[in-house]
Amino acid sequence: MRRSPIWLVVLPVVSLTGFAAAQTTSPGPAIDVEIFNPVDGSNVFCAAPGDTVVARLFVRPATGPGSSFSCTLPCGSASGGPANLAAAAVDIGFDGSRLAYFSAANNPDPGFAAIDGLLQTQNLGSGRLGWALAGDWTPDGSTGGTLANPCAMHKLDQAGWVASLAVNVMRSGPSTLTVRDAPAFPLSFTDVCGPTAYTTSNGGIDEVVSATVATGSPQCPALDTVIFRNGFETGGTTLWWLSSR
Repeated sequence: MRRSPIWLVVLPVVSLTGFAAAQTTSPGPAIDVEIFNPVDGSNVFCAAPGDTVVARLFVRPATGPGSSFSCTLPCGSASGGPANLAAAAVDIGFDGSRLAYFSAANNPDPGFAAIDGLLQTQNLGSGRLGWALAGDWTPDGSTGGTLANPCAMHKLDQAGWVASLAVNVMRSGPSTLTVRDAPAFPLSFTDVCGPTAYTTSNGGIDEVVSATVATGSPQCPALDTVIFRNGFETGGTTLWWLSSR
């Protein structure tokens, strides 16, 4: 009697690499802000205690008629509107009882305006990581350098991820990586052509999407049947996990 081999397939729950783009927001006449999983472009992370989750903050400037215009400033003509962003204030909140901060970084692409974003780490103890777009600096991302004038500055005028956040999952249970908004935090963007900030309340920000970190049903039902995970590649057992659900 011929018997089929029995395979024990072990899949890593969270991959730290990936190149998918954010998928859930869509182009429109206002700005979009989203936290997404770079592995599959979704807003869900399936993780077990001990995993490290890497998320990315995605910003899409406005698109369509009327979203881009120019204005006259003392330095000359400058591009403005919600399609040409010069400054921003974004805050990501996380549950410090379930998720522990590991690391954060700006987009390293020197051709992308978000390289001048500044990570705000002073509130990590309260479960908050901030990201601020603060003009166009030389050297990039350093407020100790030279700030370009509004007519010559490189603006955030293309969709893409602007910063990444890595957190360690400390215990089971659903959690979120939240784009914080009013009244708790003034989520906003500005251009160089007017004093009014683009916010959700005035329609300047259209879509704001947070992310879920799940350790079981219903978002990640496969985790309910996992027996062992990881460890085989290294021959170790430190990352093996026995499901208790």
